[in-house]
Amino acid sequence: MDATGYTSSFSGINMMTIGDRRSIERARISKGALLSFAGRPGVFACTVYDITNSGAGIRLHDLRIIPLEFALTLDNFSSLRRCRLIWREGDFSGVAFDPD
Repeated sequence: MDATGYTSSFSGINMMTIGDRRSIERARISKGALLSFAGRPGVFACTVYDITNSGAGIRLHDLRIIPLEFALTLDNFSSLRRCRLIWREGDFSGVAFDPD
């Protein structure tokens, strides 16, 4: 985090950090993103609300069923993160990024 309160960017997005009880510092954002699922055509919209180097909190926008593993992009597939579903509560989910 620099003197302005911003952390390094994820795909060019400046993110302001927030404090909470987690051991890993998270950055609060509200950014549209896309999900893609192996073996399923098309992409699906979601919103990323917080993010770290190891995972993110996302809102799934009425996706009732998602696989345990999928890909997430914040920049229209210029970069892609492989994800694992960790928890889900209604439309909100926590995902862990697979190591590159």
